[in-house]
Amino acid sequence: MENIYLLLFAVLITVSTGFQCGVPKVKINEVIVRGRDVTPGSFPWHAAVYHRKGRSDSYACGGTLISSTFVLTADHCVLDDNGYVLSPKRVFARLGVHNLNVLNTQTLQHHDIFKIHRFTVSHQLKNDIALLELSTEAVFNQYVQPTCINREEDVTGQPGVAVGWGFTEDDEVSSTLKAARMPVVSTTTCLEHDRETFGQTLDSSLFCAGHTNGTTVCNGDSGGGLHVKRGDAWYVVGIISFTAPREDQSLLCRKDSYAAFTNVATFVPWLRNVTELLSLAGEGSVRVVQGADANPSRRYPNYLPRLCGHFLVSRIVGGAPAKLFEFPWMALLRYKSDEHECGGSLINKRYVLTAGQCVFPSTPFQVRLGEHDLSRAIDCNPNDENDCAPPVQDVDIEYIVRHQNYSNTYDDKHSDIALIRLAREVIFEDHIQPICLPVTQTLRDQHLQKYIATGYGFTDLADPKLSTVLMRTTVRAVALSNCQKVFSEKWLWESHLCAGGAGDGCDTCVGDAGGPLGYPVRYNGVRFVQFGVTSFGKNCGRFPAVYTNVAHFVHWIFANMEA
Repeated sequence: MENIYLLLFAVLITVSTGFQCGVPKVKINEVIVRGRDVTPGSFPWHAAVYHRKGRSDSYACGGTLISSTFVLTADHCVLDDNGYVLSPKRVFARLGVHNLNVLNTQTLQHHDIFKIHRFTVSHQLKNDIALLELSTEAVFNQYVQPTCINREEDVTGQPGVAVGWGFTEDDEVSSTLKAARMPVVSTTTCLEHDRETFGQTLDSSLFCAGHTNGTTVCNGDSGGGLHVKRGDAWYVVGIISFTAPREDQSLLCRKDSYAAFTNVATFVPWLRNVTELLSLAGEGSVRVVQGADANPSRRYPNYLPRLCGHFLVSRIVGGAPAKLFEFPWMALLRYKSDEHECGGSLINKRYVLTAGQCVFPSTPFQVRLGEHDLSRAIDCNPNDENDCAPPVQDVDIEYIVRHQNYSNTYDDKHSDIALIRLAREVIFEDHIQPICLPVTQTLRDQHLQKYIATGYGFTDLADPKLSTVLMRTTVRAVALSNCQKVFSEKWLWESHLCAGGAGDGCDTCVGDAGGPLGYPVRYNGVRFVQFGVTSFGKNCGRFPAVYTNVAHFVHWIFANMEA
């Protein structure tokens, strides 16, 4: 059975031509009960996605125009019959189409695909969302306009309208665009109706909609959107994902069943990162999304402060408590378990850099900055009780971006990096300051002999417990080739750094993941620059530990930050 999907993105975008998202110039008949033909221009954001095979091409899926250069569709719509990702050259989109068999040259716009953006590489029913980046910009007019993108995570009970050229109630493909009213139903209602079909897939990234009276989406509707009207504007809230199969194994949809839709609001951070549309970050639970690809040749805005990495201590030895104010960029991630399982580093007023493993599968809800000793309400210099730090800052998390290629399998741990966007700007004080990153080529080409690592992790494997005081240690650099011999069961890449393991107990350990590895170097004077993110190790102190190479991911960091 061909899966069917829908997606939505919530922001009102006033485009340069004066058109507002989600407001058609043709009046829509809003009394749709079963599938009905729509008037040309009624849903000017609905797109037709085609696949090329040899010299021929054929309609494959629906899609939703969300900007002048991006069409939202389902992930399975960019796969061939064998499940392989299609080349962008084998996909194109048509806008302003009403009848698939009668292409009106006065309304039709043909757009080749520059790039296909996928949220996931999984071929499961979840995360069935993709973006088609058009090679040429769409021209907005009466028949072609973008829709708005929904960001309300719970749309239960809202009346949606699905659009597509899929199979009708007579099991015939419709050449004319049709629309059907399909209200969003609760997860409980959906599961009570058909637990076998939906029980293993429904979560916050999916929802059910429709009726059980024969009004549903079907084969050919895949990738199209489910839209909800709010005021004068329409929002895409879902992407047609899948329906229950018929018992006769005919590969067609079951007419008396609800359909599953990808919940667009869940993927708003990813959509924003890829499309660079207006900010869609909203309040609510923290969402972890996969980051967008970075093009090293592209110039990204530098959101990192020039005044960073102030470091005054000239000599550091391993395995000792840090001094007050010594590492003011150190961050602690707070989880619902109330354990500080991971660290991070403050890189500007809104972002903390950490490891991918620190945000998945467990998700932090808050970041603590300016902490030194967890056992004390006020941190003071032990040699001067009048020299105390201001209170810590506990900052909520707006959203989290995890690297899209992150892997934490036993034999292949790579791209272990993530960005946390804070819910508000941090106030810099003596005990809260940003660290520097290797933003210049000179810094990225550095080959240091030693580094400094900080964290609140285990200090003694014989007595495994997290430290309440920030610890710092100096670790010697280890060649990647030598490190590979130690971790023979794992693959190490140039995106890794190795350090430590001299048998002197100077090493990072459990609980230090996500923390910074750096050293003071010449950069706008002498600044502390972060070169690594603590990732994984073996027998703390006996063997080298592996760190994510920050220099390798600088372009990714820039690509996934916003002002």
